[in-house]
Amino acid sequence: MYTLTEAADVADVPLDELRRALKDGLLAARPSRTPGEFHVAADELARFVRRTRHADPFCHQKMRKILILGEDLLFAGTLKLELQRDPRMDVRYGSWGRDALLMVNHYGANLFVVDLTPSKAVPEEIFAAIHEQRAEQRSPIVAYYAMTDEALDSVVRDRLRSLAPEQSISKTKGLRALTILCLQALGLEPTTRNFRLHG
Repeated sequence: MYTLTEAADVADVPLDELRRALKDGLLAARPSRTPGEFHVAADELARFVRRTRHADPFCHQKMRKILILGEDLLFAGTLKLELQRDPRMDVRYGSWGRDALLMVNHYGANLFVVDLTPSKAVPEEIFAAIHEQRAEQRSPIVAYYAMTDEALDSVVRDRLRSLAPEQSISKTKGLRALTILCLQALGLEPTTRNFRLHG
């Protein structure tokens, strides 16, 4: 239980906002023995923050595991950093090869993000492993590629048919668009603010 002042500090929410929420019935609290003071349960505070900030202050939600697979280390690394700004995400990267196969089979990803840009390095056994894990864990797939949608070549079209991702997008549409597709595939809303507990 927190006093309103403690709750405001822990949740990084203005005290006046909590008082207004209490008055409007948006935040449940128990009266304190001290006149004019209230106590807020941690669960109630977490619900309020989730509703108003789209954040999970006490990490009640399970971390989502995202596995990025591809050869473009620079782009994958940037996407990884962007996704990890959301505290609900645990993101890993694997290039094509044995490391990717190990990651696919043992990481337990909730989402696969796969680079389909033409390369001779994409082994079919990795696609097969992704399909197997997708069937077992119901993990969606988001695919991306370097060229525009209008300029897709036969290699990428074949890979799209083979992989059958839930969503696919060109890198030319930008990192933010790909990030939003990943969140949507996981059934999550983008956070408007990162929530940090003090201490």
